[in-house]
Amino acid sequence: MPNIPLSRPKAVVFEQHCKSNIKSMQNKAQSAGAVFRPHFKTHQSLEIGQWFRDEGVTGITVSTPEMAKYFASDSWDDITIGFPFYSGQIHEINELTNHCSLKLFVHRPEDVRYLATELTNPVSIFIEINAGYGRSGVNIYNSELIREIIKACEESQKTRFYGFYIHDGDTYKVHGSSEVESVIKRDFSALNNLKKNWPDASVSLGDTPSCSLLNEFPGIDELTPGNLVFYDLMQVNIGSCTYSQVGLLIKAPVAQLKPKSNECIIHGGAVHFSKDNIHMDGKQSYGQPVTVSDNGKIKPINGSSLVALSQEHGTVTGLKELQNALGKNELEEIWICPVHSCLTANLFKEYHTYSGSVIGKKVLS
Repeated sequence: MPNIPLSRPKAVVFEQHCKSNIKSMQNKAQSAGAVFRPHFKTHQSLEIGQWFRDEGVTGITVSTPEMAKYFASDSWDDITIGFPFYSGQIHEINELTNHCSLKLFVHRPEDVRYLATELTNPVSIFIEINAGYGRSGVNIYNSELIREIIKACEESQKTRFYGFYIHDGDTYKVHGSSEVESVIKRDFSALNNLKKNWPDASVSLGDTPSCSLLNEFPGIDELTPGNLVFYDLMQVNIGSCTYSQVGLLIKAPVAQLKPKSNECIIHGGAVHFSKDNIHMDGKQSYGQPVTVSDNGKIKPINGSSLVALSQEHGTVTGLKELQNALGKNELEEIWICPVHSCLTANLFKEYHTYSGSVIGKKVLS
């Protein structure tokens, strides 16, 4: 990356890591007999979206109608809005249905009936299922409500029942493939039981840890992870990836060295990283300082961590360890692997590549 002094933190994308991650997930989905329908909320970039298209991806997942419109402007025409529908979205949804095929998440028959009266063009309906995670969705044991939603879909030509979807955030709370598999087996069971009753339904699974760590997805028709394009410190900690697969780092200016406390202050706070954190080695961390070789290989700097954030300031421990790893006492900038790349990326208006170019993006969540 060109050695130009930083005037502010930069979000730096490692293009080859990202493309390798995309290719790997597309190959895995194909081997499992599933369709890879990635979630684009992580990167929110038309140029990065093209990297998925280059690997044969044709359908995508987004968070909002506005995000759907952004990607539809680049000819993506098979889009799932992976967030519960509410009536305030109807005007944007009607606009979208004029030029792309939409799938919506619905949790109540009342919402289906509302769509039936207000839509100008047909949409497909996913029923989001709560199989134990407890965030949004219809409880897997509420079969009466599931049947009512499907019946409401069948009563209108504007709403076609498409299938069932699960995102299980509990896989982000465990470590390693065996623990992830022990969580996700309840979702496999739930989706396959639903498939027995509705054999024509498509079933979709959408968390990055299970999609990264498992190789078999019995009965699953679609895989919809998003974080995998960049990965991050949380995914490294879970075991979903290694540092060599991480596709997004923050390059942050060093503002003050504090030798007495073995710390430094960086220009990089909550407005750059978010305040998501994880516990590593029994300590709270907001990011991991790393070294980056000339060919883009990423390694953690042991003994150093981003341990505190205010709005603009970040406190990094392990100044001596940083100086030793970087081979100099005067530090002008350091690389940080963020805890949650989806949130971090959402805070930047553009990306810089490791080779020095700029990638455009939007903030659309």
